[in-house]
Amino acid sequence: MKFIYLFDPLCGFCYASSKGIANLAKTHEVDGYATGLFANTGKIIDEQFANYAWANDMKISQMTGLPFSENYRQLLLKGGKFDSFALTIACALLKQNEPKALLPTLSQFQKLRYVDGLDTSNVDVVKNGLIALGKTDIANQLTDDNSINLANDLIRQGQLLASQFGVRGVPSLIADIDGQFVNVPSQFLYQDTDNVADNIEQFLKGV
Repeated sequence: MKFIYLFDPLCGFCYASSKGIANLAKTHEVDGYATGLFANTGKIIDEQFANYAWANDMKISQMTGLPFSENYRQLLLKGGKFDSFALTIACALLKQNEPKALLPTLSQFQKLRYVDGLDTSNVDVVKNGLIALGKTDIANQLTDDNSINLANDLIRQGQLLASQFGVRGVPSLIADIDGQFVNVPSQFLYQDTDNVADNIEQFLKGV
């Protein structure tokens, strides 16, 4: 059994699922696809959006215990772009060149945003983050035309999978059981994450 994981790098609930996904990937193949939910939208963080995002993040924190720092809150209040495309490019390059590093690297960038308060919509921040993680080759390709095309291809694949399996929003998890596909409720990625694989297997037995 393996899994398809649909995500967006700036999705708060994808941050919430990071521990569950990491634990699931210890015992099962997890193939990640960005869906482009927050990529190239032109969204600017205004006061209303900042307040909405912070309130939503506080709910996630209460549910999972994950931190959302005051530095991150100040990042929201500064305004600026809300755009996951730079991180999506990084994800596409990792998926092509170091597929096993995709999800762990995504988790590190989620921490850079939600804990350290760094603007991961900014391509320079993403580049510096990759270099700090020892991914200099990936960092140096971020603004190449081929890399941009690769990211757009990844988004198209993610959107096709979302359409194929009838899922809306992210995170979404689909189990692939010898070619039989089952949508897995995302709650399994947030709750009792130390036993995520066992809990999902128990769920699938009843489907």
